[in-house]
Amino acid sequence: MEAVIDQPTEFEDEKMSSYNHSELQSNLAFLLKLSYRTQYSILTELDFDFASGKARPDLAIMPKRKADWLADEIVVQDVPLTTIEILSPEQSLNSLTERIYKKHFPAGVKSVWLVVPTVQTVSILLPDRRQLNFANGLVADPVTGIQLQLSEIFEG
Repeated sequence: MEAVIDQPTEFEDEKMSSYNHSELQSNLAFLLKLSYRTQYSILTELDFDFASGKARPDLAIMPKRKADWLADEIVVQDVPLTTIEILSPEQSLNSLTERIYKKHFPAGVKSVWLVVPTVQTVSILLPDRRQLNFANGLVADPVTGIQLQLSEIFEG
């Protein structure tokens, strides 16, 4: 009998969840839906097939569109305006930022939120390599106009 070895798919790419990761993902989805549901579609763990490669960000912010309950999409071709990546306990910061700069931005994503749970920070990365770093106060995305209180993101 041959041993079967589970190889991570391109979508998994080192991603392991944890309690804190899940809590942050839920907090962000709730806060974004609460304030921006009429303006944007807020989607969690959605698979994208970008020209630059496959990706599954923790959250994706897209222009508002209605769900078609009769015709689902397993892998989405559209490019989100913003993606949100939460650093997982088993993930290296370098591998995550490399993925952002090699897959998200070349596909046309306009901003990426990089959430680092252990130090309770959010960095908004932009395609021109500028970074906006938030350790307190209001997290403000210049691309989407989205603003959230950092204390509410890390509430719990």
